[in-house]
Amino acid sequence: MESSDQYNFSIFSPRNRHGKKNRNVIFTMLAIWAVAVFGFQILLRVIEKPVPEAALGQFEEQWALITSGSEAGADYSALLNSLVMVRGKITLTEADRMLLSDAITASAFRLVPDSVRQTVLDGIAGLKKMHEEISTLKGQEYLDLKALIRDAGLAVTATLEPFTGYSTGSLEAPILVASLKEEWPASFTGTEFSRLPDVMKLYLTHNRSVLTDTTFLGFPFHYFYTAVFLLILFVVLCIVYNKLIEWRLNKEGIVE
Repeated sequence: MESSDQYNFSIFSPRNRHGKKNRNVIFTMLAIWAVAVFGFQILLRVIEKPVPEAALGQFEEQWALITSGSEAGADYSALLNSLVMVRGKITLTEADRMLLSDAITASAFRLVPDSVRQTVLDGIAGLKKMHEEISTLKGQEYLDLKALIRDAGLAVTATLEPFTGYSTGSLEAPILVASLKEEWPASFTGTEFSRLPDVMKLYLTHNRSVLTDTTFLGFPFHYFYTAVFLLILFVVLCIVYNKLIEWRLNKEGIVE
């Protein structure tokens, strides 16, 4: 008569030689998987170094001129470009987003002549009003107002294009228009912008290494490794485990 626990298996307290071999294979597979996953992440942290984006150097060069009293000699187009690049990041906090909007507005209006400034301000005011109204609309009214917002944004972009260089089809133009405000600090040297250099450095400095800069099959190596290779490795380990267990069962004459 068969024992009721004949097929029981405990990974921590194997009852026979086959159970021990099975346990060893499982732990070996888990060790390989752990080293592949966590070892790679540890290696990334060990060899990575903070590398600033080119936009940070662009910003710091212009910021140094502004804070040294040579504001008139600063290139506000370059400053605006670096600010817009950071403003487009999705990881911004609300406080940083507001600070960057102030800085972008102050930079943009230093490029825009007085004869055009009021037209831009009217466009910003109109956009603000429509954005407030659209949250209360539904159906066709919502779609109609959404189309008006798009057209108004394009009109502001077209007005600014000769001075900012951002065309209506560029990725930067919607970020610029969304950042503009009707009121902004009068001077970059005020306390309102004291945090700006630190904010720019935070978002424009990234940890990089040979593992992130190397391209493999069209992907950055670290992305390929974590998104593709580890998935393939998991499947391979599962196949290897099953083949090993099947081989041992046949070797020991055990029938499942």
